[in-house]
Parts: sequence; structure tokens; C-alpha cells
Amino acid sequence: MTDNGSCYKSFAFRDTCRDLGLRHIRTKPYTPKTNGKSERFIQTVLREWAYARAYRSSDERARLLPDWLHRYNWHRW
Repeated sequence: MTDNGSCYKSFAFRDTCRDLGLRHIRTKPYTPKTNGKSERFIQTVLREWAYARAYRSSDERARLLPDWLHRYNWHRW
């Protein structure tokens, strides 16, 4: 879920989502509650996954993302 920023409307972003098998959902304009949820998720991902520890490489970080997402969605309190 993203806001309606121009970077998320680009063909490159659309094609990348398609290639990864992702369904892109946009927040409705002028809905701070929904936009706030997506912003909060981004902060959480950065803090708890992307920069939570030192990774050996970007490939390692990317490889561990599905495990982190599973824990985040199914096993957190």
C-alpha cells in the first residue's frame, strides 16, 4: 500500500510489482488515517528489518524479508 506519489504511479514501479507478483494498492487521497498506516508500516520495516542488524549484503537482506514479513503478520503480539 502506498500513497499516490508520482514515483508509485510510474511504469517502472507498476512493472516491478507485476514481476514480483505484488498487487499494488493505493491509499485514497486525503485520508490521513490510511496513509498513516502505510507510513507506520514503512517505519517499522526500516527499524525492525532493514536496519535492525548488519547484513553481509543486500541479497542477504532481501532473502530474509519473507521470514520477517511472516513473523510480522502472523506471530507478533
